[in-house]
Amino acid sequence: MPVSAQAARRLSRVAASALIVAAITYIAYGLHAKAFVVGFLYLLPILPIAFEWGLIEATIASCMAVACLDFFFTEPLFTLYMSDPQDWVALGAFEALVLSVSRLAERLRHQAAETTAQQANVDRLYTMSKDLLLFDRGEPVGDHLARLIVQVFGAGAVALWNAHDDKVHAAGNGGIQHDEIRHIILSDGREDDRLRGKYTRPLSQGSRMLGALCIVSGNGPGRIDWRTADAIASLTVIALEREHAFVAESRAEASRQSERLRSGILDGLAHAYKTPLASIQTAISGLLEINRLDEVEKELAMVVQREAQHLADLTTQALQTARMDAEQLKLRPEPVALGPFLQKDWSPVVQGLADHTLVIESNEAGRTVWADPRLLQMALAQLLDNASKYSKPATPIQLRVSATDSETVFSIHNFGSYISPVERGKVFERFYRSPESCDRAPGTGIGLTVSRQIAEAHRGRIWVESDPEVGTTFHLGLPNCMQGDR
Repeated sequence: MPVSAQAARRLSRVAASALIVAAITYIAYGLHAKAFVVGFLYLLPILPIAFEWGLIEATIASCMAVACLDFFFTEPLFTLYMSDPQDWVALGAFEALVLSVSRLAERLRHQAAETTAQQANVDRLYTMSKDLLLFDRGEPVGDHLARLIVQVFGAGAVALWNAHDDKVHAAGNGGIQHDEIRHIILSDGREDDRLRGKYTRPLSQGSRMLGALCIVSGNGPGRIDWRTADAIASLTVIALEREHAFVAESRAEASRQSERLRSGILDGLAHAYKTPLASIQTAISGLLEINRLDEVEKELAMVVQREAQHLADLTTQALQTARMDAEQLKLRPEPVALGPFLQKDWSPVVQGLADHTLVIESNEAGRTVWADPRLLQMALAQLLDNASKYSKPATPIQLRVSATDSETVFSIHNFGSYISPVERGKVFERFYRSPESCDRAPGTGIGLTVSRQIAEAHRGRIWVESDPEVGTTFHLGLPNCMQGDR
C-alpha cells in the first residue's frame, strides 16, 4: 500500500476514535454518570480499537478519554486538574491498562500476520514442490524453475546458475548481474539483503556444487523472507538432482541398449564364423593326412591350419564375451590348488608365448584359492597373450603370485612396453586400442575386457602399473573367501 494512502487511512481511524470518545462523553455528561462508570464506558470502544486498528489509534483514543474524564467528570469540573490524589491513581491505572492491552493486541495482530504469511509461504512451497514433480524429463529444468519461482512466489527477479550445463537461467523484471552469481560460486556463502528483499544461496549436495540461486522479492503482500528463501533453495537442489538423475538414467539405459545390441551382433557373427572355420580346419587336416603335398605346400597348409585355429580361438573368445554381457556365463567356483594350476603348459592357450620364456615365481604353491579354474585360466591367458605381444623379442615374461590377508594377486610382468597414465584407465574398455598398440601388434581390443569381467565376476579387481624403464605389470586380485561366502 502507498505511504499516502496508509497515512490517510490512519487519520480516518483517529478521527473515528475521537468521535466515539466524544459521543460517549456527551451521553454520559447528559446522564450525570459517575466517573468510574464513564471510565468503563470508555473501555468498551477503546479495547476493540486496540485489537482491530492498532496501538497508535488506541493510544490516541485513550489519551482523549483520560482528558475528557478529568475535564468533565472529576472535581474540580471543567479544568485539567484533580484535587484528589486517588483520581490521579485511577486515571493512571486506566491509561496503563489501555496501553498494555493495546500493546498486547499489537503483538497478537503481528503474530497473526506472520502466521498467515508463513502459511501462505507453506502453501506456495507445496505448490512449487507439486509442480516440480510434473516437470517434463526431456526439457531443461533451469528456465522452468526460474519462471516457477517468479509465478508462485511473486518474486521480482530470479537468477539460477546450473553447474551441470554451466548456464544462468533468469526470469522476472529485475535485472540480476551474472557477476553476482559468480560471486556466490566463489564465496560459497549465503547473503541476505532483507531491506531490499534480496537473497543469494549456493546450491550444493554434500561437497558437490550444483549451482547458485539469487532471488529478489516482489513488493506484493507475499514478500519472501529468509526462511522461505532457504526452503526455495532446498527445493531447487532437489529439482537439479532429479534432473541429473534423469540424465544419468537415460545415458545408462542408452549404454545398456547399445551393449545389448553390440553383444547380440558379436554373438551372431561369432556363430556365423564357426561353421566355415570348422570346414577350413577339417579340409586342412585332410590335406595333411593324405600326405601328397610337397614340403612348401605342407608348410603353407600348416600356416593356414595354425591361423585358422587362432581365428577359432578368437571366435570362441568373442562368444564368451557376448555371454558375459548377457549374464549367461555363470561361475562354477571350486578350490584351486595354486601349485598344479601354475605349473601347467600355457603355450596352447597363449599365441606367441613360445618366443618368450615364462618365469613363474610363487611362494604360495601350497595355497588354495576359491575360483572357477576355467575362467581364471582364461583371464590369465589373456594377460599372458597381451604381454607376449608387447614384449621385446626374446625377453622373459614373469607370472608371480603373492598373497595378503584379503586377496591373492596374480601379476604378469613384461619388458619393453609402456602404458601412459592416461591410457591405463582405458585399456580395459571393450575394443579400445591405443594408437601405438595398433602399429605394434594385432588384436581385437577385447582380451583385457574379458580379464576384467572375470575378475569382477569373482568379486576381485584388476589394475595395471607401468614404467618406461621397468616395464608393465598387470595385476589380477581375487578375494580370500570361503565357499560359504559365495
